[in-house]
This record gives sequence, structure tokens and C-alpha cells, in this order.
Amino acid sequence: MPRSASLLSGNWPAVIAAVGGSVDLEATARQFGALRRKRKIKTAEALLRLALMWGPGRLSLREAAALAGEAGIGELSDKAVEGRLRKMGDWLAHILAMLLADRIGVPACAGGTDLALSLVDGSVVCAPGKGQDWRLHARYDPGQGRFADLVLTTTREAEAADRTRICPGRVLIMDCGYARVRNFKAIVANAGDFITRLSWSSVQLYDAEGSRIDVPALLADTHQTREVPAWIKGIPQPFRLVTQPLPAEAAERQRARRRRKANRNSHKIDPRTIQAAGFLMVLTSLPAAQPPVRITELYRNRWQVEIGIKRLKTLGGLDELRSADPVLARTWLLAHLIAAVLTDDLANQIVGFSPSAG
Repeated sequence: MPRSASLLSGNWPAVIAAVGGSVDLEATARQFGALRRKRKIKTAEALLRLALMWGPGRLSLREAAALAGEAGIGELSDKAVEGRLRKMGDWLAHILAMLLADRIGVPACAGGTDLALSLVDGSVVCAPGKGQDWRLHARYDPGQGRFADLVLTTTREAEAADRTRICPGRVLIMDCGYARVRNFKAIVANAGDFITRLSWSSVQLYDAEGSRIDVPALLADTHQTREVPAWIKGIPQPFRLVTQPLPAEAAERQRARRRRKANRNSHKIDPRTIQAAGFLMVLTSLPAAQPPVRITELYRNRWQVEIGIKRLKTLGGLDELRSADPVLARTWLLAHLIAAVLTDDLANQIVGFSPSAG
């Protein structure tokens, strides 16, 4: 059983109290069509319990049906369990959003700084066979050591800064995949700041005279951490391009990785890509009060969201999606995410139970 399921153990009333503090289960179950007729399952609480038994509990439909009877949820066939689960997706998404809404608050500062950081990343969860793959969009608060937002979409929805909430006053730290003009505009429009890693060709940057910045030429003249002001068309405020040479061994590892990737894809690698692999390049909207070396230090906090997602996939079992059916898969994934959020909030209070325990 995944860690999130085992920690949601032994005291089901505590779980319901935690969820009930954020969302009216009965009202929302009716609102989202998860509980229309109270026949064999009579309460929204029992319905949520069924979802957690089947998802984080790693039960088959038949096992979930049997355990539902033992736990007093209702006498159900496996087909009846499947029918209930199919109607839960929107309701579970709402529960997840409400649980996370309580985490908005005033963020704790991290990394010995007075800045409130939000680490943003996305990750794909693959379905078995030819099923629909999914993308998890995550925002992690390093000051509190937990996820502040989690949004599930299909892989048709690309990574974007505004897939999760952009909160005023926070600094979003993002990897190359988020280095897009639309993301910068969204963050600035919501009174936020950002630090994002770049490749040499990610975004067209301009100097104060409107001339294109030649990034490879800039790197050729970079021997220590430096910055240059940079403008992007469509955004009036200037940003700061910070470049820092990597240590020789790290630079060579990055270049070897780029060559291997090009060979796997049978691509001819651009010499400028090899050159740029020896540098950390970040773009930021933070003011000059944060010196260039500090900007690169702040960016390196990003590993925490990657570890957080890996924990969801390994310890939380999110990477073991069993259903290729997109409707059931969505319910299964959302149940896991709810369990993970509850685990964060209840780990210090609860000792071990399975949602089937009384």
C-alpha cells in the first residue's frame, strides 16, 4: 500500500474532519452528480471512502466491492463500484482544489531569504497500453515543505505558469519548459516575479536599443557570473539575463547528455547547443536588490519540486496507474492526489489505517 494510503489509516473520522473543514461533502456530491440517488451508498462520506479504498488502497473493483460490504459502506457488485467511480471525477477535482485552497495563505519564506518562493513543474503520468496519458501540474512551497497546488489535465494541455494559481508577491521558479513569453506575461499581470532557466534559443531577447541579443556571443565572453538587461517584445518592463559558467566537470556532463540525446533522435546537434550546455542561464523579473549570484542560488531550489513529484509517484503510487479508461483513470489519479494532500496535513496526527477500517 502506498505511504499516502497507509498514513490515512486507522482513524477515518479524522480524515472526514480534515476534508469537512474545507468542503461540504454532501452538498458538493449532489452538485457534481457524484451522489444522485442514495440507494446502496447513502452518504458522500461513504462515497469518498470508496474512492480512497480503490485508488490509494490499490484494490481491484472486485476487492473494493467486497471491502465496501465489510466496512458497512454498502453491498455492491464490481460493476456497481465502477459505476460510482465513473461519476466522481469532477467531485474529486473539486475536493482537491478546496483542500489546496486552504494552503494559499501567507507563504513561508525559504532558503534564508525574505522572498516567498513557488517552485513550479509538470510531470506526465502514463496510462497502460494505449490509454490516455495525464499531466500533473504542481506548485511547491519550499518554505512550508509541501505542495501548494496540484492540477490534473490530459497531456493535450501543455505546461504553463498559470495551470496552477499565480499568487501576488511570490517568486515562481521554473525550468526551461516554462520559458515562454505568455508565461512571463501571466506572472507579471498577476503581480508576481519569476526566475526561469533558458536555453540559448528559448526566447528572443533585446537590448535597450531594440537590437537582438546574441546569446552565444554573450556566453563566449562570460567567464564568471554576470547579468545583462533584456527586453521581450510585448512586455514593457526590462528583465535580467543572468549567466554563470558551470564547473568543468558539470559542463562536460551536460554536453555529453546533449550529444547522447541528439544521437538517440538521429539529430545533428547545433554547436551553439554544445556551447550553451556549459552555462546556467536564467531570466528573472526580480529587481537589482537581488544580485546575480543570489539569483542562481534561488534557482537551485527547484530540485525540491522534482523530489516532491518523485515522492508522489514512488511512495504515493501515482506512477502505477492501472486503468486505460480515461474516466476511471482520472478518478484513480485524483483519489491519489487527495490522499497525498491529506497525508501532508494528517501525518503528525494519525498512526496507521486503511480507509476500510472503522
